Amino acid sequence: MNIRFILILLTGWFAGGLTAHADDCAPQSDLIWVKATYAQSGDTVIIQDGRFRLIGIQAPQIPRKQKFNTPGQPLAKEAQTFLNKLLANNNQEVGVEYDATKVDKFNRQLAHLFLRDGTNVQKAMLENGYALAFTSNQNSLHERCYFQAEQEARNQRYQLWDLAEKYPELHYPIVTSTELRREDDGFRIIRGKVEKVDKSSTNYIVNLDTTGIRVPKRHWDQFDYTSLKKLEGKEIEVRGAGFLYKGAMFVVIDNPNAINLLNPLNR
Repeated sequence: MNIRFILILLTGWFAGGLTAHADDCAPQSDLIWVKATYAQSGDTVIIQDGRFRLIGIQAPQIPRKQKFNTPGQPLAKEAQTFLNKLLANNNQEVGVEYDATKVDKFNRQLAHLFLRDGTNVQKAMLENGYALAFTSNQNSLHERCYFQAEQEARNQRYQLWDLAEKYPELHYPIVTSTELRREDDGFRIIRGKVEKVDKSSTNYIVNLDTTGIRVPKRHWDQFDYTSLKKLEGKEIEVRGAGFLYKGAMFVVIDNPNAINLLNPLNR
């Protein structure tokens, strides 16, 4: 049976008694309880031979030399180890909760994961400083919980945030736009002053001094252009995968949460 559908069909594994909860960190629906195999990275878990991407977080990237020759990011192995220990300490058993989008373009299932004691796995990764909050694929369950957990880790300078404080030259997980280097592509937070907000026939345009933020037209329904215009002249942080194009750094975003002043903690 196709792995894309196998968990959706496992209705006999539903946990009883879990309903919508006022706590944004808690499950909003019944969970499907399964056995995880291992964490492939700090945000990807193998379950029943399928890859499950943890919704709402972005962990440091594991090096991939065989196919893409992609360098790793700081604390990638530590994040993977932390997640594997979390699974091992709970008998590899996790409760799966789906969101609006269940499968991504890489054929990975997208899920929020929980432990039997009620622990939200994504929250645990964030509050311990092993991941960054990130909303994508229109999956917005628990977004306030995740951004709050990241903020608490940042306030306490745990892991990634301690790294940023002690070794700013790494430009990870956060860097000032004016200090960007050619090699600073990949996922990170970029901080800078908004110099211009405009729109073309294909994109909303938010320009920092050296970084161009773009919102493709297919995602305009997620944004309020008036709110974007109000960012002009303000210092912001944008999170996403940076890439070089004609010598400049660009970040394409599909959700307002990618900009700190528009995320759930600042609305």
